Amino acid sequence: MSGNLLARTLSRASFTEALGEEALVRAMLAFESALALSQAEAGVIPARAAKAIEAACGSVKFSFAKLAADGKSAGALAIPVVKGLTEHVRGGDAKAASFVHYGSTSQDVLDTALVLCMQPCVAEIDRVLGEAVAQLADHARRNASAVMLGRTMMQPATPITAGIKIARWAASLSRCRARIADAANRALCVQLGGPVGTLDALGTARAAVRGGVARRLGIADARSWHSHRDEMLSFASALAILVATVGKIARDVALMSQPEVGEMLESAPKKGVGGSSAMPHKRNPVACMQAIAAATRAPGLMATLLHGSAQEHERAIGGWQAELATLPELMETAGASLDAIERIAGGLVVNPARMRQNLDALQGLVYSERLSRLLMKDTDRAAAMSQVDDWCTQAAAESRTLMEVVSAARPELPLDAVFSAEAVVSELAPVLEEELAAL
Repeated sequence: MSGNLLARTLSRASFTEALGEEALVRAMLAFESALALSQAEAGVIPARAAKAIEAACGSVKFSFAKLAADGKSAGALAIPVVKGLTEHVRGGDAKAASFVHYGSTSQDVLDTALVLCMQPCVAEIDRVLGEAVAQLADHARRNASAVMLGRTMMQPATPITAGIKIARWAASLSRCRARIADAANRALCVQLGGPVGTLDALGTARAAVRGGVARRLGIADARSWHSHRDEMLSFASALAILVATVGKIARDVALMSQPEVGEMLESAPKKGVGGSSAMPHKRNPVACMQAIAAATRAPGLMATLLHGSAQEHERAIGGWQAELATLPELMETAGASLDAIERIAGGLVVNPARMRQNLDALQGLVYSERLSRLLMKDTDRAAAMSQVDDWCTQAAAESRTLMEVVSAARPELPLDAVFSAEAVVSELAPVLEEELAAL
């Protein structure tokens, strides 16, 4: 967060600002103002008192360092904020001061304030992911005919196309975008329940006041959720899945950007970006690094949230407080991932020629599965696989291509289509179209 310089080198500036101390306190005051105005509207408190509280929320000043120290002593940041606001209101209208925070509780203020802070982050996630999906889909279409090695267990498998690989990245991000939007719609809503979630002090006006607060803050209304965190956990899980998804894409790109592989770069080399403090020749994949670092942090943060969700009765002792500190950190990892995928999707460099070189360097062995399918027209699968295995072993031992070995052994076989990158492109075209159609 803002006080951790090392963490800020891995963060997205807009997220750091949205989740920072100033934004949080401003959101807490927005809650108190909306609460007072909604209570006046429902006839719970005098309109004059609500106006005084609204004005005070706009003019009160705090020392963030003192708030942190006082919040630590009190057990909740809301306590010194409400105390300071009450004193500020009292300076202008002593009677109005008694209506500050009326019927509410610390958890209402903090939960709703955190929701308000996360809202702009969610909007930014949606925008950036939408753009990244479109950019990656464009890369996929442009590289529909770029045949490359498919790799399983870090070893060469059968050929695929760069188009398919990139389209699958786009599809996974599209699913993340939909998942986060759905979870946010259910989780990012007002929390107003009073001490035990029943809003006793508001009586029959409870629903009207709660709805008024939600409307004024621009968030959804909801029944009290202060001791049941399932929807917030679902939202946090969606964030963690996004971070993991971007981390997977970044790891793929980082592996392919190794010079000895040379198939992709996260962006074209640029002076001052990804440099080394000791080796002038280096260009490190810094966007990939940022994404993988975020993906490394997120699981532990998610585990903390899950562990803290088994809360005691009507307010947790420790679990909820841990969640308040951890959710912004998880959102920060999402921001770091967003930074990374924005740069990768916008600047991706694909090298089809190097992909073809790496494919050809394997002496045609990666076409073995296609060759087996050809033999299976005249024999069973086990026999076909065994024969091709023998030919592959011979090709490797004699430093010959698989096609040369098979041609010598079975000259009658129609091998041109088997050992053809163009045939791979044609056969896999429907797979690419299916991936792109889902976006």
